[in-house]
Amino acid sequence: MILIVAGLAMVTYHMVGSQVVLVGYIENQAVHLAFLFLLTFVSAIARSGNLVWQIANIIFAIMGVAAAAYVFFNVRHLEEIVGFPEQLDVVVGVLIIVLVVEATRQGWGLVLPIVASLFVTYFLFGHLLDGPLHHREFNFDYVVSYLSIGLSGIFGQFLSISADQVFLFVVFGSLLSVIKVNDLFFEVGKAAGRVFKGGPAQTAVVSSSLVGTVTGAAVANVAITGAFTIPFMKRVGYRPDQAGAIEATASTGGQIMPPIMGASAFLMASFMGVPYASVMAAAALPALLYYWCVILGVQFMSVRSGIEVAPEPIDWGLILRRGPLFLIPLAVMIGLLSMHYSPSLAAFWTILLAIALSFIQKETRPSLADLAKSLADGAVLGAQIGVSLAIVGLMAQTLITTGLGSKIAGLVELLSGGDMVVALVLTMLVSLVLGCGVPTSAAYGLVAIVVVPILIKMGITPISAHFFAFYFAVISAVTPPVALAALAGAGIAGAGYMRTAGQAFLLALSGFIIPFLVVFNPALVFAADSLEWAIGTAVAVPIGLTALTAAVYGCGLVRFTATERLMTVFVAAAMLGYAVFRHNPNLPLEYPMLAIGLVLTILVARRQLARQKAARQNAMPIAPASASG
Repeated sequence: MILIVAGLAMVTYHMVGSQVVLVGYIENQAVHLAFLFLLTFVSAIARSGNLVWQIANIIFAIMGVAAAAYVFFNVRHLEEIVGFPEQLDVVVGVLIIVLVVEATRQGWGLVLPIVASLFVTYFLFGHLLDGPLHHREFNFDYVVSYLSIGLSGIFGQFLSISADQVFLFVVFGSLLSVIKVNDLFFEVGKAAGRVFKGGPAQTAVVSSSLVGTVTGAAVANVAITGAFTIPFMKRVGYRPDQAGAIEATASTGGQIMPPIMGASAFLMASFMGVPYASVMAAAALPALLYYWCVILGVQFMSVRSGIEVAPEPIDWGLILRRGPLFLIPLAVMIGLLSMHYSPSLAAFWTILLAIALSFIQKETRPSLADLAKSLADGAVLGAQIGVSLAIVGLMAQTLITTGLGSKIAGLVELLSGGDMVVALVLTMLVSLVLGCGVPTSAAYGLVAIVVVPILIKMGITPISAHFFAFYFAVISAVTPPVALAALAGAGIAGAGYMRTAGQAFLLALSGFIIPFLVVFNPALVFAADSLEWAIGTAVAVPIGLTALTAAVYGCGLVRFTATERLMTVFVAAAMLGYAVFRHNPNLPLEYPMLAIGLVLTILVARRQLARQKAARQNAMPIAPASASG
């Protein structure tokens, strides 16, 4: 009951705050942080069966609210003593840092708190190091001031984005289940299963992408949709590791699919100083290409495994009834964002509209208790994302004040030797490593601060550089050895973790290619230099990614022969090569590559159609001869 009341209070505060200015900039963050502490620790009490930990979390919640209240009532004093806090300020500052780390541990595990602890340790003792990592000495009070109580670090850009942009969108995502929109997603997914082979696997891909675009959390998405889709996939013939991998890969991609894209897209818009609608528009084509490749991967997996699934009946009546519950709020959200209204205002009207529409139909009308619980659950998830952003703010301040960010950037520049490809590979590795067990927003935020400026300095457009880092922060959820979405999928499917992660890696392979294409071919984010270039890209990239996916699985309509697989590899190389080399005027290979790719595509397609026709004829039952008189 306390959790529901606290969650509703947090939702109410942010809903009202999206319409009128209740408090100042820092005061708003302090209230938001108080709610983050309260909901995170109170939800931990509900989950824990250990009395000692329950008491500890009660104490943590009280201390967190008290510390945030101290900041709220002493903003002017704290602004005057930045860098030189008084003793009580230091105590409160240390308490805030410790509680943010502990709240992050409870919400996301140990990885992010350990990384943050290393950053704080470096801030305190980096002056003892020799070499390029050395920085000047900072006393303890100074460090605490800049990390928390001095109204920077934890308080700042990242916590502000959580309070003013991310939180209400997370709440909207939580409403989907209570207003029964998830049923709509599954029916739409069944329609995809009729067009492509794979049946319930294609249902999982489509429904998980739709759910994931509003939840923005891969592991949570696997838990929401995987409980239904994974057992169904296993029943029709998919191996447990395949079923878990399909769900994990589809759920992960939800974070790159507009319109919401989780917290990271709001960070991207803030970093680049552009409207969120610009990020949303630029993300559309790469996200569609990713899901196209995942759908094809499932199709080819089905062909290779010999899985034949009868088409599932589609409840078109349910689609017609439930469709407006999702499409109308979504259209309003996109419209408001496109008109450059604030994200909080767009989320406010989207939430109200979704709730209002759900009460029109009797079958979707939620009880007040269910509605309250759904809003509270959304508030808890929003609080968990919020503390992860708060701890990123702490690390970002360390990078800035100590100069560590510029040192790491200089190291990347040194190791790459000024070579763009090497710099991109290093950035990819940094993003994947930072993303191991870390929320996407945290991984992307750190890379965006540290490495993205180097890519921009090397001539890459800002939007391409940010999307490059963003994609690898997302795709780390299915990248071994620490692939949390694959781990969740494996747990539900009862499969081996590494086999599931390996299958997910193959399905998500396009997610490793698309970021490089975005860098070398900005047409994919609608920044083409010419119409001719854009048309060529629109032809080459989808064919190239399709060919790559087919080559990985060794089949199309039917299994490839060795010759067909080799031809498909050449198609992928030629088409993706066109997308890359079109950027280089000194290598006039792009049009011959495009022509060769098209010719080989036609040849492979004709061979596949002929072999599929022959296979169907051979499989036709022979009618018994009629009896002669």
